[in-house]
Amino acid sequence: MRSILSILCILVIFSCSGAKSTTTANKPNKRNLKGTWEVTNIRFVGEEGLYKAMLFDSADSACFKNSEWVFIPNNATGKFTLNQTSNCTAMTQRIIWSFFESGDSTYDFQFKLVDEKNKPLADKKTGYRLKITELTNSEMETRLKTTYQGQAFDVVLKFQKTSDDINL
Repeated sequence: MRSILSILCILVIFSCSGAKSTTTANKPNKRNLKGTWEVTNIRFVGEEGLYKAMLFDSADSACFKNSEWVFIPNNATGKFTLNQTSNCTAMTQRIIWSFFESGDSTYDFQFKLVDEKNKPLADKKTGYRLKITELTNSEMETRLKTTYQGQAFDVVLKFQKTSDDINL
């Protein structure tokens, strides 16, 4: 009987310590983002209907499909590049970025638009936060809460790593 109780106590201790390591494993690591990424999919989650979203005060959400993002973890800088299409103007924008712990055991990817000296743009002193729903060494999915004409919805961006290269 005593050995059964000992075994049960040991199982409880190991199961509790396992839960702690799972929480730590969910914390994003800047090194996971190192490299060049592409936005492979954009979708909207909310009430049924048509959505329009201007992302990051830069361009329509459709312009971010196939955009290239570069993340440099050692100084938390990077950039995103939008391609020229019939409805989108080509552009490159530098960013500084970090992870933010939301307090509910989830993390956000946050960034600010900056100039070539990594100073926040004078007319755009705001930053942006996207909830990280998935982050591995090769994939990232984020959710951005927004509204359009009073309708609340989420913009979901799916990123795929294309290279470990980091050229600004």
